[in-house]
Amino acid sequence: MRILYVHQFFATRRRSHPTRSYEFAKRFVEKGHQVTLITRDVRHLEAGREQIASRRLPWARETVDGIEVIYLRMPYANTMGKLGRLASFVGFTKLACLAALLVRRPDVTLGEAQPLTVGVPGWLLKRLRGVPFVFEICDLWPYVPVEIGALRNSLVIMAATRLEEALYDAAETVVVCSEASRDNLVGRGYAPDRVALIPNASDCDLFGPDNVDESWRGRNELEGKFVALYFGAVGPANGLDQLVAAAARLKAAVGDESDADRPVADVRIVVVGDGRQKPRLVRESAERGLDNLLWLDPLPKDDLAGVVGAADVTLTIFMDNPAFETNSPDKFFDSLAAGKPIVCNLGGWWKRLVEDENCGAYVPGGDPAALAATLAALSQEPAIVAEMGRNARVLAEREFDRDLLADKVLAILEGAAAGKAHGEQVRSGGAMPENAASPGARR
Repeated sequence: MRILYVHQFFATRRRSHPTRSYEFAKRFVEKGHQVTLITRDVRHLEAGREQIASRRLPWARETVDGIEVIYLRMPYANTMGKLGRLASFVGFTKLACLAALLVRRPDVTLGEAQPLTVGVPGWLLKRLRGVPFVFEICDLWPYVPVEIGALRNSLVIMAATRLEEALYDAAETVVVCSEASRDNLVGRGYAPDRVALIPNASDCDLFGPDNVDESWRGRNELEGKFVALYFGAVGPANGLDQLVAAAARLKAAVGDESDADRPVADVRIVVVGDGRQKPRLVRESAERGLDNLLWLDPLPKDDLAGVVGAADVTLTIFMDNPAFETNSPDKFFDSLAAGKPIVCNLGGWWKRLVEDENCGAYVPGGDPAALAATLAALSQEPAIVAEMGRNARVLAEREFDRDLLADKVLAILEGAAAGKAHGEQVRSGGAMPENAASPGARR
């Protein structure tokens, strides 16, 4: 089967970015399929990458672990304003449409929506060349930016909603990455057999209890500390002001000797990542003298795994807004694979997972006092933390292993190529049976 995979933010393990498209495409190739992947050219950001040759053409080709990758040269940065990012998205979409029309006709197109416009090449190939289209959405857009107030222009919202619905209607199957996203689409009238829940996955071959960077604590003066690790983006949506406030509470508690019978942990919160909010948060941490909050640079995934292994617990933190329950955070699944308890402030499915599986702790979003208290309590319970970590690894292997979920996505692609829809629920209080039915209308 020839698969055309379109994802604007493709990354290998040599980068700090999520690697979903790379991991899946590599496994499709290992199963004997041909994969062509269209993405933006950011090879210069990869660790160990040699100088890239001539940039005279707007695209380049390279084979990566058997994947034929078409790199499109289109500027983009998180520091761009809204208009700049929009222009970059539109520019990439135009080039991606051209590239999709020039490659050999695929049997199926898979578009991973980061952003929403990435689905347009798949829609175009279906209209012009009859190629079945599977659309994967990592975040509900424009729902999330509207809910958090990042998108307010009514005309833009209307246009984005119409594009969203057109792409969903065109797709044989819409793959969603969270239970809340699936429920949102089904609640809006999309047939359940056309919505498949395939969350982000645990790379159990890379992250694991035995993969520990033994020197990391010493290099960062963390020996003997209880380390709560956050790794990932440092943007407005992540709400990391909560970490600053929690660190302030923990520091104040250590200095308060009024309750001698209450043990106070020597907790260190460590952030490994980058983003628009980081300079401000680093400055505020320094101004408040928070030496228990450490800010480190992002790491390639290959190196990050050992750092996660060296932590005591990890943090999956977002701004306090129920819209983020539609997310599927990579850090959550990496932590499971590493066998680390997760302190999470997402409700819904995520809260149920950490509580039902006893693999972490839930704290309410926007409540740094609860976060600080939870970290302090866990630091005093090494046996409980160890048990949670074992449970996390078991859950990763049982339900979220990358190989398992790659096979599920491949089955969806094969079904689409054969003219069938394939909706499947991975987990929600009991699995639904797999099914493959003819694509139905939305309502």
